[in-house]
Amino acid sequence: MKVGDYVTRKKYNHDIIFKITKIVDGMAYLSGEMYRLAADASLDDLVLANKKDINEEIEINLVQNNNLIKGKILHIDGDKTYLRKCMDFYKENLTPVIGCYLQEDKMKDNITLLLKKHCPDILIITGHDSFSFKRADDENDGYKNSHHFIDAVKQARLYQPNKDALIIIAGACQSNYEGLIKSGANFASSPNKINIHALDPACIAISIANTHINQFVEVEKVLADTISKGKGIGGIDCRGVARKIYTNP
Repeated sequence: MKVGDYVTRKKYNHDIIFKITKIVDGMAYLSGEMYRLAADASLDDLVLANKKDINEEIEINLVQNNNLIKGKILHIDGDKTYLRKCMDFYKENLTPVIGCYLQEDKMKDNITLLLKKHCPDILIITGHDSFSFKRADDENDGYKNSHHFIDAVKQARLYQPNKDALIIIAGACQSNYEGLIKSGANFASSPNKINIHALDPACIAISIANTHINQFVEVEKVLADTISKGKGIGGIDCRGVARKIYTNP
């Protein structure tokens, strides 16, 4: 096996398709192909994935309103492949977006500059994450990247404290949901420490971008309309960000 190969893990009954990103001393470092999960495994635990299983058909109906000026999204992603998939998804749904690839540990230091430059209505902070009880006694409480997401959310809230003026969607697979919400996110993963689909944050953002500013977002419906059906994400009450243009007759 080599870097770039698609694999599944025997130990987890081949539940998720990963791409090998690095191999060191017989250990493979893995990135979920369709789920925002970072993992590692010994090479003898891996099996090459069937290429026919890698491409996934997505069918989902999101909130759409062509009579409104849709809100603008700033999508910051720690994975270039996921970012490209999300950008294609926004294009399919005719939603204005700025995409930015940043490694998770670089997000905090760049978030304010990006917010000032692009002035979004909705901010997504995502990438890879994971939780391990084996690491639960370290300084980050067992999370791989949650502390980076939390720091970025805090910086964003220093720039814009109003949770209706800037909607923040943050986290990845198994992220620290409580920490992200407490830091100022409107929506975050993962309340039950489970995996989320690569497009789940984008699904939420598109629905909010199409909801009028005078309406409250139907949180339960927006979460249910994600590809993971809301099982890996939670949120709080907030308003939409779309606006209607009025002209004299």
